[in-house]
Amino acid sequence: MEIEIAPWYNNHQAPSVLMIDDLSDLYIEKYSQNYKNDWGYFCHQENSAYSFLEKNLLKLFPDIKITFFVPYLRHNVLHKYSKEKHVKYAIGEREEFTNFLKELVEHGHEIAHHGSHHGEYIDESKITTVNNFKHEWELFETEKEGVETTKRGIEIFKKHLNKNITGGKFCGYKQRENSLKIIDQCNFLYWCENIHFKNNHDFNFFGKNSVISFPSNFSGNSFVRLSYKTGDKSKDKKKQITKYLQPLYNILQYKKLNELYQNRHIISIQEHISPATSSGITQSANIVSDIKSLHKIYKFLAKKSIWYATADEIANYIYVKSNTISSQEKEDELILTFNNTRMILNTVLSLNHPHPIVLIDEQGNQYFSNESNSQHTINVPIIDGKNIFTVEPQ
Repeated sequence: MEIEIAPWYNNHQAPSVLMIDDLSDLYIEKYSQNYKNDWGYFCHQENSAYSFLEKNLLKLFPDIKITFFVPYLRHNVLHKYSKEKHVKYAIGEREEFTNFLKELVEHGHEIAHHGSHHGEYIDESKITTVNNFKHEWELFETEKEGVETTKRGIEIFKKHLNKNITGGKFCGYKQRENSLKIIDQCNFLYWCENIHFKNNHDFNFFGKNSVISFPSNFSGNSFVRLSYKTGDKSKDKKKQITKYLQPLYNILQYKKLNELYQNRHIISIQEHISPATSSGITQSANIVSDIKSLHKIYKFLAKKSIWYATADEIANYIYVKSNTISSQEKEDELILTFNNTRMILNTVLSLNHPHPIVLIDEQGNQYFSNESNSQHTINVPIIDGKNIFTVEPQ
């Protein structure tokens, strides 16, 4: 039988990433607890947003990988007209925050692009007015303007974090006709396009550079959405009734999670770093309000064959798999031809076979299979061009 390329790394049934938006060097003095006010300003300090996340989620589920979406300038959601006391800085303005981002990467998480300032208020004197904010990619009149602004962020992250940013997300998932062309010209590996991903739950490609359109398909607040208070009086009044429907809604959410899993689709869980906003309304899908919901999600996933990874790691595997041709003209030889036009480093492919085998590359390195989901799986590093392996029984 021929050796087959596994759908996902180590032949896991599905990959999962926790995606947290708007990590920023920013703080709003709104609640009595600092961790609720913190967007990242307090870094690793006690009572920071990250310490809350670490104590209440990551210690319970240590395999979780997070992709943090970070604006590179001062976040415009906080403005001079904000009533609450606040502080905010851009990337590179405060060494403590720069080091914090580096530490997150060292711990296996990812820093991704989330625009420059996130957007602008239409009427700056009315920041609490609904629909008074235009998100960043709605503002670019020309492709040139969008490309220059976006590439500037790539350069700033590289300068201060010594890290190539490979992907990102439209602010507020808002875009216009030229938005995908802007992203394509910036040559990202992946980009998060739409929270519902056009009613599909898996990845796609767009543009001349085949950028991976990455899904964001499961809200972190799914298991508390109908019950927790938002700060909006009319919505909270309705929730006095809808909270009783939450158990029934939970059944639908478990079904959706299971469908994503059974179909081997990416499970990308959407959150924000803080509930605090200038508008007086609680930020929808935030790690504080949603912690009980996140517990339900990860308790469900803990019983499954899940590859916990960052969006970059998942996109990297998609890229390698999509650009590799497998051929086996001889029973004892496997050829993997990889077209690595992006020159991505640390490229690995997972291979499946019904029986235990060993692959030996041309340098004599041996790679042994391990049992995974009723298959015998081998994870092998591959390079651009032909990769020739000798196949032997294990």
